Amino acid sequence: MSTNFSRRAMMTLAALALTMMGCEERKVGSGVASTATAKPSTSAAGDTGVPGVTDTTIKVGAWAPLSGPAAAWSVVLKGSEAYFKHINESGGIHGRKIEFIIRDDQYNPAKTPAVARELVEKENVFAIMGGIGTANGRAVADYLEKKNVPFFTPASGDKFWSEGGKKNVYTVFPKYESEGEILGHYAATELKAKKIAVLYQNDDFGKQGLEGVKKGVAKIEGAEVVAEVSCLPTDTDLSGQASQIAGKAPDVLVLYAGIKQSVTVVKTLDAQKKKPQLVSSFVLSDPLLFKLGGESWNGTVTASTATLPDADDESVGQYRNIVKKYGGGKLPVGTFTQAGFLFAMPFVAALDKAGKDLTRDKFYKALHTMKNYKAGGPHWKGDSFGPAITFSPTQRLGNNKVFLAKANEGKWEKVTDWLSPGGGATKNAAAKEEK
Repeated sequence: MSTNFSRRAMMTLAALALTMMGCEERKVGSGVASTATAKPSTSAAGDTGVPGVTDTTIKVGAWAPLSGPAAAWSVVLKGSEAYFKHINESGGIHGRKIEFIIRDDQYNPAKTPAVARELVEKENVFAIMGGIGTANGRAVADYLEKKNVPFFTPASGDKFWSEGGKKNVYTVFPKYESEGEILGHYAATELKAKKIAVLYQNDDFGKQGLEGVKKGVAKIEGAEVVAEVSCLPTDTDLSGQASQIAGKAPDVLVLYAGIKQSVTVVKTLDAQKKKPQLVSSFVLSDPLLFKLGGESWNGTVTASTATLPDADDESVGQYRNIVKKYGGGKLPVGTFTQAGFLFAMPFVAALDKAGKDLTRDKFYKALHTMKNYKAGGPHWKGDSFGPAITFSPTQRLGNNKVFLAKANEGKWEKVTDWLSPGGGATKNAAAKEEK
């Protein structure tokens, strides 16, 4: 009995060890998506003496909610992944191909530090690009700065990234506070709203958006924020929040919450015939919301950070072709995957500008050369489909503009030009698609 038990135990342990060794990671190398067994790098510095850089590769890391309640946002980095595949198959950057490693932290900031340490200390990445989540990025900001790992465009509009003094951080994401100010001002002026409610996620993402909305509304006499209703990214029962909003009978509801929470509240209000005009942050701008929100999403006004994904535009056309070619038939065309491109394009442009002898310092200096930069970068025809960006040793926020679009029967229609915080009249751009 004891011998048989021992043998069974050893077999069980062996099976468990094999399972653990088979933990998978998402990688993009040589332009082909692959699933590979996780293993430590053979050298912390690689062939060149620079972390994550060899004679043939540049290793880049990121975290995303590949699973969990916020998984829909992971498609942003899958857009970056498709773009990197295009770069690799087009010849790479000075002969090097980008190896992109995305790890799952489930949008849980308690898990992000372990993921970041693994990317930096085990995978020895050259940089982090596009890690998703405000609280998630904040959880590892000090660590990445201490390790001097470039953290390019955290997928977050937290003002901390541009105002926190982190010398390793550069971002193209507009600030939530600035966007909120634009949305609040638009609601009170163009939509003539007197009573405005805000559903916000109870973290820096939602709170900064809320503060921006209040700032924009405060400038308009007769308009006020009548309800500030919070939720958590793990909330599934939003009946209480819907009741709070309905009780104030607002003219406009501004959404600064997760996809599931926003859709749940909107559908609940619509079913009760109490849905106000909706205005949303760009984090809810993807056509995915038409599917999830159904008819309840029709008429929503959203902020956007890129030329609309179905626009008749050369740059957007290149984006659609790349998504189709490298998305495996599953990657959607929309503002989320567009955001992934807008993260990756200036990142790759800076790698290219840094030259063959790539170092982190040369990468930073290359970013500082970007003044009103609008080009699409290497292996791209013409301009990008986003606004011009500018970086310098003292300017870490490359862009702080959005435009507004309105949902009309499952499509977004542009209704303003590019807008900056600070108020002023908006311009109708329904007949003019500006880049």
